[in-house]
Amino acid sequence: MESDTDVTVVEALVAWFLLSLTGALAPGPLSAAVIQNATTGGRAFGMLPMVGHAIVELVIVAAIVVSLQTIALTDQTVAMILLFGGSVVVLFGLLALRDYRISPDDEMSDPVSRSRVSLLAAITQGALVSILSPYFILWWFAIGLSTVTVLVVGIQAGVGALFIAGILVYVTHISTDLIYGAFLSLGTDRVRRHANIGGINWLNVGVGVFQIVLGALFICGAVSMLHAS
Repeated sequence: MESDTDVTVVEALVAWFLLSLTGALAPGPLSAAVIQNATTGGRAFGMLPMVGHAIVELVIVAAIVVSLQTIALTDQTVAMILLFGGSVVVLFGLLALRDYRISPDDEMSDPVSRSRVSLLAAITQGALVSILSPYFILWWFAIGLSTVTVLVVGIQAGVGALFIAGILVYVTHISTDLIYGAFLSLGTDRVRRHANIGGINWLNVGVGVFQIVLGALFICGAVSMLHAS
């Protein structure tokens, strides 16, 4: 009887892991933040936005565990999220384009020797692009909230504690982000050596343009929704 329960818990967590990949693998502001920081500071520095993202998601899962999931999103609220979030994403894109030139400090940069202010800024960027990303917010409202609520209740029956169930759900979910972030950061660190041509960091330019286009699409979507309502 105990083995059947264990299998049920494992199956539930595997299903949640696969579902979490739909959020982790979606290109967006967080991916751009990882690439941007890996480009300027190396692979370890590129993982710092994921730390900020992990903190935000810890708060979200904790809120669900204590039953604060009963929030409804109206069309007007979604439009405002798209508008504000899109504007912030565009701003981050412009900041990335501002650092399009390669400085000697970038070539010699060592993540370990960077100031605490720079480290905190990278972590804060990861938290901000998560909180203000329309896709992130909509994913949690459309998929995350209800799914985690069901999972926590179901897993609790298996492991016997609400707190432990919440930890299992959180660790399983955030592992998809960390795995993807590590892959992205390592890949960026290798590619950047071939992308610095003519004194220009073309990878940073690409990230900046991507963020501006993505933010503009969010803003256009918001305007359309507000016009239709």
